[in-house]
Amino acid sequence: MVIQNTFSLIFACFCGVILGIGFCGNLLVFSLFAKYNSLRKNRLDVLLLSMALADFLTLLLIPFTLHSVVSYSWPLGDTACKVYQFFMAFSLGASTYSLCAVSLTRAMIVVNPYRPPTMDLVVLMFVLVWASAFFISLPLRIFATKESQGPGLTNFTFCLPTIQEHHYQVVLSQFMLYYFLPMLVIAFNYIRLACFLHKSPVMSEASARNTRRASVMVFLAAGTFSVCWLPGYILELCLYLELYHHGQSWEMFYFICTVLQYLHPCVNPVLYVLLSKRYRHRRGAWLFNCNKNRVQPRIVSVTTETL
Repeated sequence: MVIQNTFSLIFACFCGVILGIGFCGNLLVFSLFAKYNSLRKNRLDVLLLSMALADFLTLLLIPFTLHSVVSYSWPLGDTACKVYQFFMAFSLGASTYSLCAVSLTRAMIVVNPYRPPTMDLVVLMFVLVWASAFFISLPLRIFATKESQGPGLTNFTFCLPTIQEHHYQVVLSQFMLYYFLPMLVIAFNYIRLACFLHKSPVMSEASARNTRRASVMVFLAAGTFSVCWLPGYILELCLYLELYHHGQSWEMFYFICTVLQYLHPCVNPVLYVLLSKRYRHRRGAWLFNCNKNRVQPRIVSVTTETL
């Protein structure tokens, strides 16, 4: 129980940091989109906004998870549990499919710069991303339930994504639909992009540098997605193969997997806004305007009149 309380306290601290960074980063993304019309008209930025919306939705759900971990109980009823689990899967799907759409759009822009995807096509992709996430998440979480875990733990209730009989079918489906297939799509687009850049005629130095920088940013986003979610699926596989045994090392691995999954929603705004040169001047201008609106002392220049 002492170890569990220690892990709960550490997890709560990590979640607090994640929430702070994630909220600030995503709110900065929203403020930049609201202020600059050029971002709203950019094809790639529209899909980045879709990813930010999905990540922000995930962040809004973290306090419920945090309460369950600290108090070892789900604070709401069974219906609220189903809604919570649905929105968790829905936000994950929207973020993942937005990342796929970003990689596809980036490849289309670079491979065929004279005929980039139209804004109508990008809006259609935006709608398809969220519609797909909705209709895929609904059956995955239809059996979400509030249950007591373990004999004699009647006071320890948790909100589970499904009943025990369907647990591994749901985990396998989620792995295929939210991880394996999206990673194939992303890998295909980057292989296509790499082949084009390798065979393409010589670009200007500035154009080649901008293309590489944008591609690296999307690649980093895909890489962080893989790093944050793959350990959790490995842990589920270990549970299924009965390799998981209660002990400090396995508990630490479980803790790391959980923290990584909740870390992902605050990584994307850091990659795309706080570290991206493309947004740097807009971010600086936005912060400068905020400071400029503060009341400043007025300095009046007094000149001596010549008599």
